[in-house]
Amino acid sequence: MIKFLQSLFMVIGISSLSMAQCTFNNSPFGSGAAPTTAGTTITISTCNFYGEYSPVTGFVSSSVYILDIVGGGYVTVFDGSMTAVAYGPAPLSFTPPANGTYNVQWNGTGCSTDSNCHTTTVTNFGPAGPCSNPVNSGTAVSSVGVACPGQTFTLSLNGSTTGSGLSYQWQTSSNNINFTDIPGATGATLQTSQTVLTYYQCIVTCSAGIPGISTSVMVDMGSCVIMANGSATTCGGTFFDSGGSAGNYMNSENYTMTIYPSTPGSLLQVTFNAFNLESCCDDITVYNGNSIASPLMGTFATNPGSITSSAIDGSLTFVFSSDFSVVYSGWEASISCITPPANDDVCNAIALPVNGTVGNFNNGGAGIEPGETMIAPPGTGFNTLDGWGNSTMSFTTWFTFIAPAEGNVSISCTDVPFDGQVAVYEAPNCSSFSNFILVGANDNAMDFSSSAPEFTVCGLTPGTTYYLVFDSGSTFASGAFSIAISPLSISAGAENGVVDVCSGDVVDLYDGITGYDAGGTWYETIPTFGLSGNTFNTAGVGFITFDFEYVVENGCLSDTSISQIQVFGPSSAGNDGTINACKGEFVNLLSGLSGNVDLGGTWYSPTNQALPGFTTTVSSIPGQFNYDYIASNGVCPDDTANIVVNVQDCTAGIEDAQLNAMDIYPNPSSGIFHISNNSGITFNYVVSDLNGRIVAQSENGAEVSELTILDLSDTMNGLYIVTISNGSTNRSFRVIKE
Repeated sequence: MIKFLQSLFMVIGISSLSMAQCTFNNSPFGSGAAPTTAGTTITISTCNFYGEYSPVTGFVSSSVYILDIVGGGYVTVFDGSMTAVAYGPAPLSFTPPANGTYNVQWNGTGCSTDSNCHTTTVTNFGPAGPCSNPVNSGTAVSSVGVACPGQTFTLSLNGSTTGSGLSYQWQTSSNNINFTDIPGATGATLQTSQTVLTYYQCIVTCSAGIPGISTSVMVDMGSCVIMANGSATTCGGTFFDSGGSAGNYMNSENYTMTIYPSTPGSLLQVTFNAFNLESCCDDITVYNGNSIASPLMGTFATNPGSITSSAIDGSLTFVFSSDFSVVYSGWEASISCITPPANDDVCNAIALPVNGTVGNFNNGGAGIEPGETMIAPPGTGFNTLDGWGNSTMSFTTWFTFIAPAEGNVSISCTDVPFDGQVAVYEAPNCSSFSNFILVGANDNAMDFSSSAPEFTVCGLTPGTTYYLVFDSGSTFASGAFSIAISPLSISAGAENGVVDVCSGDVVDLYDGITGYDAGGTWYETIPTFGLSGNTFNTAGVGFITFDFEYVVENGCLSDTSISQIQVFGPSSAGNDGTINACKGEFVNLLSGLSGNVDLGGTWYSPTNQALPGFTTTVSSIPGQFNYDYIASNGVCPDDTANIVVNVQDCTAGIEDAQLNAMDIYPNPSSGIFHISNNSGITFNYVVSDLNGRIVAQSENGAEVSELTILDLSDTMNGLYIVTISNGSTNRSFRVIKE
């Protein structure tokens, strides 16, 4: 029976170690003590999630344990240095390589994780069986690949023979050829440290059998800075948390470490390659200099990326704090030093062209000159033209440009998406920052499209040299950025004459201007409901001229032009009418129209011939004759009215005879005319100019048996038509005022 159990253990144990281990997740839940009596099972938890681990104490190397997940899964066992010593599908048979506490991690198939409850157990299977020959010495494994000076790490064996009766001897070598014993290193695992690159192997012996030699492992030597209270001076190597390259940091830590560059004049740059803290409660704070009194660069619970000093001595100070519970793997960061760019000095400013050319630069290694912070732009906020989000300087580089003839420039840094800030200064020279006068500044594009600067500066003196500073928007990040400066001029165009439209038309306001820049905004000076973008719907508006302002803006520059739209009402020839006239009588055709009549139209005879004016001599033959009047305002469609002239034989008519007996004199006159009326009947009169405009009129004005005075003194000299009528008949006279 013992032989059977030993064989079963060997098959399960060896096969489990041939499979891949799961990565340590550092998510603890549940704990317990390994059972001390064979055949006894304890429950670690009834609700372990896949991916959690449970510390289990009291494992004894002379016993075999079964680690199980009810329902199946995958088990990985880690020692105190978080090195995997056993792993495989549940149930996993585990013989501890040494007495003590082990962290048992519970996963699903393929090392999966979940948030479901799983029952986890540990069973004492019984004493381990004796080892057997030939022995399998396995492969030496180190908890670190690169060791730091003074760092303790763990060596263990993977895939080696298990059971009672085994002995171990660890050895070292500098060349992986000649190995020597390490005194006292006779356990299944070994905790050690080193000062140079070293190879390790282990001799495994089962009772008095033939020894086996494990496959060796190399542990390299690195230049490391381990988080602690103190300082370090270096321009290379790796910066670790207190747990080093493989361990976790501890609870309740509070360390302050300053790192100085070992190369004079250089700046320290620390790039975090791995970063894993308890985000709620543990963090690292970075200061730009050699103490916590230096400018704060930020407090981070997530990876800050690359951090570069801009302090005068090039140093960085780190403060790490952890709370009383839950630890993680911490961080691993590369240490390097960079040389400040030449234009970190304002007197080494780089000249930029003002033609839109994109220049690519890098402010890595840039710092702050003495007195430079005194000219930091005010903290007016992001997306402004006269300041920055915060009035601080960190990684400044300097440039110059000559103001163009327009006196206005557009500055864009958006070709490279780097969070930066820019300021422009006027100064006679670079000798003293006290002479620098801020002209414009921007932190984040004015249109909110980018965290890189993009803005305009106006009112510059053409031909004058200006200084431009570029700085990081972040107090801890530097890198590649771009600058492009272009002359700035805009035009809202020029007036293109009044645009005539007919009421109801929809007009494009751009028709009223020429030579304009697109992208402007239209505004109305008289409120209407017809403006929409660049179109004006004239339906329902008055028949007047409307002025619309077109405004083009680009940052600090704007221009305005006016588009004039004259709205015409529909053409109106008036209402149709009738005129009664005697044969061969001279008549005023306008007198037959009613309603709103547009003057200046054209009359057409019954034979469709255009008449020279609105008067005509009617036919000498009695009958009805149609005269058409077509009115047009030149904008809206034409309108037509019709006059029917009833030509009568008036020889026997009393009223006609009386009209024929009337006379107007003197003619011509300087303005005073007399109408003689001896008919005994009162008549009406209307006086019109040659455009049909009525200049005088009177009902019952030509009174019975009286001499009526017609006063045209206030009218212009010229020919006028006097139409005298009385209901059914009328007569027209031509009079001349001179």
